[in-house]
Amino acid sequence: MKNRNRMLNAVLLFILAVILLLSPICASVRSYLVMLPYSRMHKRDSVLNKNRITFHIPGGSSTSKADWYPFVITFNDNRGLSSYLGESVEFTVLYSFGHFQLREGTSSYYNPESPYYSSFYGGYIVKPAEENRKFGFLEDGTVHTEELAKVPEYDQKHLVLSSLGCPRQQRVFQEEIISTHYNVDYAGCQSWVQMDSNIRTNSPVHAYRGFQQGYLQYGKPMGRLHYKEDFPVIDLKGRVYVRYFEELQATIVLYAMAPSWETIEQVDREILSKAEISAVP
Repeated sequence: MKNRNRMLNAVLLFILAVILLLSPICASVRSYLVMLPYSRMHKRDSVLNKNRITFHIPGGSSTSKADWYPFVITFNDNRGLSSYLGESVEFTVLYSFGHFQLREGTSSYYNPESPYYSSFYGGYIVKPAEENRKFGFLEDGTVHTEELAKVPEYDQKHLVLSSLGCPRQQRVFQEEIISTHYNVDYAGCQSWVQMDSNIRTNSPVHAYRGFQQGYLQYGKPMGRLHYKEDFPVIDLKGRVYVRYFEELQATIVLYAMAPSWETIEQVDREILSKAEISAVP
C-alpha cells in the first residue's frame, strides 16, 4: 500500500509540474531551461572558445529593474554567414532581448507598449579565414558600411525573423547611418568606431498559427494587437561600436536596437559599456 501511495504521489507531482511548466506564468522558466544549455553548447563550439577569447556582455540580471532577459545567449553560425557573405568566416553572436512579462506569459520583445519592443543588444565577432583580412573596414581604416551592415541584416532576416515564421519574401532590414564617430574609447579599449542609425525592419508581432522555433526563447506571440498584418515594418533606432582587434585577427561589434534613443542610451550606459574583451596569448 505504501509503495502504491508513493507512486500515486509521484504521478500527481509529475502532473502538477507539467501543468505549471505549460502555464503562462512559467513561460520564462521554460525559456531559461531551454536557452541556458543551448547557449552553453554553442559557446563550446564558438570562435571564442576555439581561439581562447573572452567576450563577456552582462545580462539583464545585472541591472536593478526588469528590463532584459537575465543572461546573454551565445549562438554560433559559421556556415550560415559564410554562405551569405560568399567567403569563409567564423561567426558568433551574443544577444539578449526584452524581459518576460509575468502576466502576459511572454517576452516584452513582442509588446509595442514596452520600451524593449522589438529590441536586442549584444555583440558579433567575425573572424575571416583569410589572414589579416579586416572585415568591415577599408584599407584607409574607415568603416566599410555596406559590408558591415550585412551582419545585422543576416541576423535579423535569416536568424531572428525566420525563427518566428516570417515569410522570406516579407523580411525587411534597411539601415541608414546618421552619425559616425572615430577613435572612441569604450569598454576598456581605444579606437572604436561608434555609429548611430535609423532602422526599418519587421516587427515580431504576429498571430499564432502553430509552433515556431523562436517561441522556445521569446514565448508565444501576443497576436496582431493593433496591427492589421503579421510582421509589419516598423522604425527602430540602432547603435553599434565596431573595432578590428589585430591580436585576435577578428572584428568585434557591440550593438543595440530599440524603438527609442532613451532605451539605446540606457543599455549603452548600463550594460554594453561594461563588456569585457580579451584573449589568452
